[in-house]
Amino acid sequence: MTENNIKTYGQALKQIRSLMRRVTLHSSEVKLIKNQIQESYTSFAHIIFDTSFLNWGLWNKRIYKEYAALNFDFSKICTIQDIYSPLLVFYLIRPLVKMQFFDKKLLEIGCGNGIGLRVSSELLKTKYALGVDLTKELVNHAHHNFYKENKINYIQSDAECLPFANNSFDIITNLESSHLYPQIDLFFSEVERVLSPNGFFCYSDLNISGKLQAKRLEEYLKARNTLKVIQKVDITRMVQSAIYHRLILNEKKILPYIYSMLDDDENGMGSELSDFVGSMGLAFLPWWFFLFKKSALSHIAKKERKKTVIYGKKLYFYYLIQKVNQ
Repeated sequence: MTENNIKTYGQALKQIRSLMRRVTLHSSEVKLIKNQIQESYTSFAHIIFDTSFLNWGLWNKRIYKEYAALNFDFSKICTIQDIYSPLLVFYLIRPLVKMQFFDKKLLEIGCGNGIGLRVSSELLKTKYALGVDLTKELVNHAHHNFYKENKINYIQSDAECLPFANNSFDIITNLESSHLYPQIDLFFSEVERVLSPNGFFCYSDLNISGKLQAKRLEEYLKARNTLKVIQKVDITRMVQSAIYHRLILNEKKILPYIYSMLDDDENGMGSELSDFVGSMGLAFLPWWFFLFKKSALSHIAKKERKKTVIYGKKLYFYYLIQKVNQ
């Protein structure tokens, strides 16, 4: 993909939103969908900071206190992020941190810029950690910023066709990524195949209307006896709380951050500001949360309310699943 083919943020986001609910079994259509996903995220990779998280985040005082008690110095990894996205990464692996499931082999599927894997690897004191992503440009960012020789690595790969032997990893994580997988049952099958006996799959995502990943997972698990649900939690309110804190309570802080990322100012943003704020989860909030002080964001909030159909009934799910040793 050449520089001339890079989409604007709004163009890339529009394409991604059109792909979210696509579920298909036809191989030619699957290939087209994945090519379009790569196009959009290659464009995102040229716009967003290359050390930034790509998840919506989570906020809960009790969870934050647990995270703070670990005395983990996040600033040594990245200085530009707020607490919400790291806290969602922590929540994803929190049960494993509590049980001290350390010195293991970790795989993150859909690693994006790679920062989440780096955080998870350090919190879990992994023997080895590998991140895979469909988009080469994001993998390049991850490798450049977070690679550690013999400890943390990143490769380009497809979540629905992983290039690993059976029982290769003790921990597999997948965060806010599976809503774009066109054949999600293949993803579940690959996780089951690659995960070691007694290993854990930490899985969380926003549920998309039409794709319904949580329901598809439950149906997949019913037909198997090798995967056992250890925890199942609806974390919607905690994710909404993070979006609310980031976009509304901390509006004065987030706007300069967005302007700097999009290399523009308040007067020149146009629709790009609307697109960027929308991609940070604005439409996932209950309508009564839209209490912006700036008129520009109030206008955006009104537009985003009409896009809530993307999510249907709002659900952000979390599963901790263990592979049973048979």
